Amino acid sequence: MYYENHYYYLAFSHFQKIGPIAMKKLERSFPDMRQAFFAGATELERAELRPLVAAEFINWRKTPAAAIENMIGVLERENISFITWKDTDYPALLKEISSPPFVLYYKGVLGGPKNRLAVVGSRKNSAYGEKIVSDLLPAVIRHNINIISGLALGIDALAHQTALNNGGVTWAIMGSGLDDKNIYPHANRRLARQILENGGALISEFPPGTPPYKQNFPQRNRIIAGLAQATLVIEAKIKSGALITAHYALDSNREILAVPGNIFSEFSDGPNKLIQAGAKTIKNSEDILEVYGLTDSDNDDNWKKSKKLTKRYAAEQPCFSPDNPEEARIYRLLRDASERAEKIDVDEIAKETKLDTSVINSTLSILELRGIAKNSESGYDLN
Repeated sequence: MYYENHYYYLAFSHFQKIGPIAMKKLERSFPDMRQAFFAGATELERAELRPLVAAEFINWRKTPAAAIENMIGVLERENISFITWKDTDYPALLKEISSPPFVLYYKGVLGGPKNRLAVVGSRKNSAYGEKIVSDLLPAVIRHNINIISGLALGIDALAHQTALNNGGVTWAIMGSGLDDKNIYPHANRRLARQILENGGALISEFPPGTPPYKQNFPQRNRIIAGLAQATLVIEAKIKSGALITAHYALDSNREILAVPGNIFSEFSDGPNKLIQAGAKTIKNSEDILEVYGLTDSDNDDNWKKSKKLTKRYAAEQPCFSPDNPEEARIYRLLRDASERAEKIDVDEIAKETKLDTSVINSTLSILELRGIAKNSESGYDLN
């Protein structure tokens, strides 16, 4: 069973110098991948492989690393499956891009919702970015749209976690092998397990044992964009992986969506630039749903109930009346930051108010005791 055509695609994927373009040439030149695998240098060169690549491949296939039985053994031990672009259940959207991976490795389930949204952004997100994810994505997820991202710290992880928290399906596209040792970043290994436990998938074109090399990540970004009908960019520098993903989406004739941001923040440069170039401006979840021909769930009883509870809670909040001018100034800064979905620290308050640090700290402590303000690692905001 190990010598079926299917497994020779697996073998070729372990030789990283033969990619999708070279594989198409081999398919045109040989009746099946077994013959291609055992072809001589002249035949491989006739198939338009470069002589150096052909020679390196012939030397590589003599090594233990080229043994198909060993490859299959690793997949079984690591509970990893694989699929080729010849298989009927290979994702149709991904097959449409210019260079789809000829083998996809995955853990979990590749089925699920047909509508997919890629969500990408900064690894160092602000409170504003966090609020965008928590406000915009739940309605999208309720409409059975699969969230695709890259398991990175920051916006990626927030998008995956929001999907899980709202009962949705999410796929994480990796820049490394899917063996436990190489799941990256290590800080998100628990999140990776949760994705699998909740019906999602971890996906990679890199065979097990591939470390998370830096050069792998721009390459995997084409898969993130290729699997989804639209890519949403939330907080990104001009030179960032998120913008690379957006450009892949553009090349594949997919929708590019961007959330505008503070013009003074370098993390808004990416989405603001995309909007200038014609990306769809996203200000609420309805803007995203419109891309899929959907509208918000106003007829959903649970959603209506949730909105009523939110309104009632807001109506029950007491009006705050500052006790002194210092308290009023600090409260005003907290309120303004909260409206921007940001947090503010003591140094920023001191810079804006010119108040003594001891006055600021004591005032913040009083506001915390009164339940008006709250403190976290990244600063203060309103309760």
